[in-house]
Amino acid sequence: MKNFLKIVATFSFLLIIAVTTLNAADWSNEKIYFIMIDRFENGDPSNDVQTKSGIDFGIVNSKYNGGDIQGLIDRLDYIKEMGFTAIWLTPPIANQWWDGWTNYGGYHGYWARDFKKIDEHFGNEELYKKFVEEAHKRDIKVIQDIVTNHTANYFELVDGKYVVNDKLIPGKPVQYPFNNFDYNDTEQRKVNAFHWATEVENPDVYNTAYNELDDINTENPEVIKVLKDSHTYWIDYAGIDGFRIDTAKYVEPEFWREFLNGEEGVFEVAEKNSKENFLVYGEAWIGSNPYENYGEKEIAKYYDYGYNSMLDFPLQTELKRVFKEGKPTSYIGYRLEQRQEIFDPSTLVTFIDNHDMDRFLKNSNINSVKQALGIIYTIPGIPTVYYGTEQSIIETRATMFAEGFQAGGIDHFDTSAPMFKYIKELNELRDNHPTFRNGKIDVLYSDNLGPGPLIYSIKGEKDYLIMINTNSKRKYATGIDLGYEKGTVLEPVYLMNVIDKPITYEGEFNLLLNGSSFGIYEITNATKSIKENEIKAEITNLYEKNSFKENFIITGTASNSKKLKIIIDGKEQAYKEVTLNMKENEDWQAAINITDFTPGKHTVFVKAYGKIPIYSNYSDTYEFEVDIPSVEIISVSDPIGDDNGPNGNYTYPKDLTFKRQMDITGAKLSKVGQLLKLTMKMREVTDNWSPSKGFDHVTFQIFIDDPDQEGMKILPNQNAKTPEGMDWNYEIYATGWGITLHNTNDASEERLGEGITPSPTADVNKQLSEITFSIPYSVLNTNDLSGWKFYITTYDYDGIEAVLRPMSPEAQQWSFGGGDENSPKIMDDLIIEIK
Repeated sequence: MKNFLKIVATFSFLLIIAVTTLNAADWSNEKIYFIMIDRFENGDPSNDVQTKSGIDFGIVNSKYNGGDIQGLIDRLDYIKEMGFTAIWLTPPIANQWWDGWTNYGGYHGYWARDFKKIDEHFGNEELYKKFVEEAHKRDIKVIQDIVTNHTANYFELVDGKYVVNDKLIPGKPVQYPFNNFDYNDTEQRKVNAFHWATEVENPDVYNTAYNELDDINTENPEVIKVLKDSHTYWIDYAGIDGFRIDTAKYVEPEFWREFLNGEEGVFEVAEKNSKENFLVYGEAWIGSNPYENYGEKEIAKYYDYGYNSMLDFPLQTELKRVFKEGKPTSYIGYRLEQRQEIFDPSTLVTFIDNHDMDRFLKNSNINSVKQALGIIYTIPGIPTVYYGTEQSIIETRATMFAEGFQAGGIDHFDTSAPMFKYIKELNELRDNHPTFRNGKIDVLYSDNLGPGPLIYSIKGEKDYLIMINTNSKRKYATGIDLGYEKGTVLEPVYLMNVIDKPITYEGEFNLLLNGSSFGIYEITNATKSIKENEIKAEITNLYEKNSFKENFIITGTASNSKKLKIIIDGKEQAYKEVTLNMKENEDWQAAINITDFTPGKHTVFVKAYGKIPIYSNYSDTYEFEVDIPSVEIISVSDPIGDDNGPNGNYTYPKDLTFKRQMDITGAKLSKVGQLLKLTMKMREVTDNWSPSKGFDHVTFQIFIDDPDQEGMKILPNQNAKTPEGMDWNYEIYATGWGITLHNTNDASEERLGEGITPSPTADVNKQLSEITFSIPYSVLNTNDLSGWKFYITTYDYDGIEAVLRPMSPEAQQWSFGGGDENSPKIMDDLIIEIK
C-alpha cells in the first residue's frame, strides 16, 4: 500500500512538473501592440455594411466603422516598423451586429454569435489565417482575445419572467448549445447552457449576468467541452500564439483548471501544435488601494488556476493615479516592490490604458504619457501599447483611418509622429538592454506627498538607474544611497528634459530634478576621484516623528556656509533663507507658520551654500506633521428633486442602478491651511460598480471663476455655457474612476483643458450622502477666494466608452431621455459666489 501511494505521489508530482513546464511561457522579450479590429484600418470597404437597413454601420461609436482583417494585413509593416513583436486583437468572431434593446452594436467582438466563425464585417476564416501567416513572416506573434463568461444579450429577466430579445440583428446564436437560450422552452432550458437567474440558489460573481450579458453556465461539462473546442479551434486552424481572456474574474476557478489544463484543453492543443510557449493572460480588473496589495494577491491566484500570465491592473491603476492625477510617487514605489515580491514580474502584461477606459492622454499631457510608458518599458513584464497611442489619439475607440469615428477626416499612420518615434525608441531600448526585461528593482527614492521624484535601480547583466520627476516644476530628491563605490560614473542611456552628461556618485545622491523629466543611466565600472566637501549643515531639534498644532521654530548648526535654504516638501523655491558667516558649527534658526501648509505630513531639509554658490551640501531630511483647524467659508443649499435638466424635462436612464444620484442638495466650502475643501451634499451616493473613488452614476464638472483672470464660457463636452455673469479658469472633472483638474489652455467644446497636478482627492461619506473634494490652494495660484465663483454641474459618465452618456428623446437603459445629441448634458447645477 505504501509503495502504491509512493507511485501515485511520484506520478502526481511529475504531472505537476509537466503542467508547470508547459504553462511557463517566456514572453519577456516581446512587446505587444493591442488593436481593436473595427477601429484600426478599413482594408475592404465592401464588407462594411451587412444589413439591408444599414443599421449595423455608421461613423459613430456604437456601430461598426469598417476596420477589418484586410486592414490588419495592410498595416503589418507599420506595426513592425514601430518595433512590436506581438499583436493582441479584440475577438474577431461572429457577433451580434445590433441590439435594439440597448441601441448598441457588437463591433467590439465581445457579444458572441458563433465562437468558430469570423464576423462578416471583418472577413472570413481563410483571410484570418492569412493574417496570422503574414504576421509570422514578420516575426510577429498573434494573441486572440476570447470570452468564456458570456454571450450577447439574448434574453433578460423582466418582472420575474424571461423575455427573449427580439431586437437583435442578425438574430439568435446558431452554435450549440448557446442557441438554447429560451427559458420558456422546456427543452432549451434543459440544455442548461446559461445560468438562469431564477434557479441560482447562491448568486455570486460566477453565476450572475455581467452588464446584462447572458452568463454562460461554465459548470456544465457539455458547455466546457464546446468552449474548449471553439477556442482551441483557432490554435489548430489559424496558428495563433496566445489568448487574452476577457472577464476572467467572473468565471469560477474550477473551470480554468479544466479549460486550460484538462484533456483537449488550451495547453494540450497548443503543445500538439508545437506551441509550448503559448501565452494565456486574463483580465481580472482588480486594483489595490495605495500601500495595499489586495489586487496583487487576488491576481496571483490565477496562476494557481492555470494561467501563465495576467494583466497587471494594480500597476495600471497606480500609473493612472500618479501620472494623471499627480498623486505621490511613493504609490508606484510600493507597487514595484509588491509585484516583485508576489510574482515573477516578467510574466505580467503591463499597460497604461486600453479599450475599456479613458486613454491615458485624455485629461493628461504627452510628458505624463511618456513617463508612464517609460516605467513599463524599464521594468520586468510584457509591455503593451494600445493602438493609436503612437499617434496621440485621445478618444478611447477612435479610428485610425480617416472615414471613421473621431478620426477628424485624416488617416493616423504617420511614422514621423513624435509619439511613434518615442515608442519605437522604447522598443529598441528594451531590445538592447536585457536587464529591463528580467532585472531586479530596488526603489531608492519616492515622494510621499505628491507629484515629484521617483528613482529606482534595476540590476542584471548591467545595472541602471531610472530617474523620473512627475511634477511639472523642479523638485529635490535627497539622501539617496546607491550602494556603489564613491565616485562611480553613470552614463546617460536615454534622457527626456534632462541635460545630456554623465553624473558622478559622491557617496550619496542629492539631486534637483527638472520638471516632467525622465532619465535612464547605466551604472558603469568607471570611477572619478571625489573632493571632500567641507560645507556642513544639520537640523538639531527635529526627530524621526514631529507633530505641531502651533507655529514652531527649526534650529540647527552649519559650517563653512554663507547661506542656508530651508527646503519644504522638496520644492526648488526655498521656504526661507538664512544668512551666515562661514564659521564652524554656526547656530541658526527659522520660524515655521503652520497655516502656510496643507494639513498632514511634510518634509524639511536644509541646503547650505559655500562662498561660491556652486558648492553646497545638504542636511538629513526630516518629516513633520501639522494639525490645522478647519474654517468654513460658505455653505449653500439646493432644492431636492430638481435633477431634471435645464428645462425640467430630462429623465434618468432606465437601468435600475440609477437612483437620483445626480441631485445636489447643498454644498460647503472650507479652508484648512492651504487646502480648500468642497463638500457636496447629494440626495444619494452609491457605489454599485465598485468605483475606485467611492461614488458612481454621477459626474461632477466644477467650473471655478477667478475674478482677476479672463476665462472661458464654453463648458467642454456639455453642449452648454457658464451662467450669465461668469466664466471659468479652472475645471474639476470628477468621476468615480478618476478626478482631474484643468485650466483653459487647449480647452474647447469637445476637449478639456490642460491638466494640472496634483488633482483633487475625494472622500465619501455614504451615510451622510456627502462627497468632499480637497484642492490645494497652490494649484489655483491663490490663497484668497474673495470674489471667486464656483459653478457645479452633475451628469453621468460611461466608464466603458469613457464619455458622458448619450441623450435621446426617450430614455434607454444607459442613455438619458428628454433631449437629443445637442442638448446640454447637465442634470442639476449650483452656483456658489464668495463675497
